[in-house]
Amino acid sequence: MSVLPRSEIKEVLRALTLDVDEYFASVENVFKQDGKSRYTSSYEPANHFWDQLPPELQETARVIINQLLPICATLADQAGSSPLTGTEDLQDIKIATKTMRTALRLRKYSYREPDAIHDEGAILGFRPADQSENYALFPIAAKREFEEHLSRLGGVLKLIEATASANPGVSLSVAVTEPAKYLTGTAFIMMWMDPQHPELSDVADAVRSVFRSFEVRAVRADDIEHEGLITERILNEIRTSEFLFADLTGMRPNVYYEIGYAHALGKRVILFRKSGTGLHFDLAGYNCPEYENLRDLREKLSKRLVSLTNRNPNEKNDI
Repeated sequence: MSVLPRSEIKEVLRALTLDVDEYFASVENVFKQDGKSRYTSSYEPANHFWDQLPPELQETARVIINQLLPICATLADQAGSSPLTGTEDLQDIKIATKTMRTALRLRKYSYREPDAIHDEGAILGFRPADQSENYALFPIAAKREFEEHLSRLGGVLKLIEATASANPGVSLSVAVTEPAKYLTGTAFIMMWMDPQHPELSDVADAVRSVFRSFEVRAVRADDIEHEGLITERILNEIRTSEFLFADLTGMRPNVYYEIGYAHALGKRVILFRKSGTGLHFDLAGYNCPEYENLRDLREKLSKRLVSLTNRNPNEKNDI
């Protein structure tokens, strides 16, 4: 049974809080430059404040979001198995996650519960649940929204911890209760993606080519529908792919979190990195060979797959 320790969630959330405080402080400085005149109306279009942020602050928000989403998904998994939590706690986690994500983008997240339409006691119809993020949110209000819903996540975590205290011999870490099911002949590529670095696409093409020679279809996040974040679709690819490949070049936070999610599921990840790329301490103990160029990458990945599959596409079968 593979687990993700509960203490790790607390540590990541604690570190995340510091990053969020620093982010919102920088955002406040941007808008203080021109005084309060830029705080116009809470009914401004969704991107009113976001579009005024410098690119580096927008990237900071995206990095924080990429760190936040897997942690919330892990917490939801734990809440689903704890006897002190129920569907309402899972709903709180979902709403809190979406609220915090939109708050980091300086938008207002709204959610409306499903409801029956009544008229003098008669039920006329049913109004489904609805959600939106159509309006901009003042930076100071966005920070309050984030903190309020982060506190709600902390409340759910305390309920989970209470179960652990009552049953000290039982681990409430995220557990894979069933063997991971995967689709034969599939692979998912986790790596840095940036249109300003076309050489990254060449790396992805080289990896796809090697997997193809082993009759394995490899896809990258931009090959599937996604929103530029670690979405459920991407997490599903990690859960269901037979092979997982990760290139740590660029040391991107989202790649590290995707690898962490895979390890929490007990899945093995084929790690590589461009020569000269460092390793974070949490992966320092894993086999992560360097490659000098695309040819070197192809050769080393092919050897790794020969070892994993016990097949060699370069050898001709005798008939």
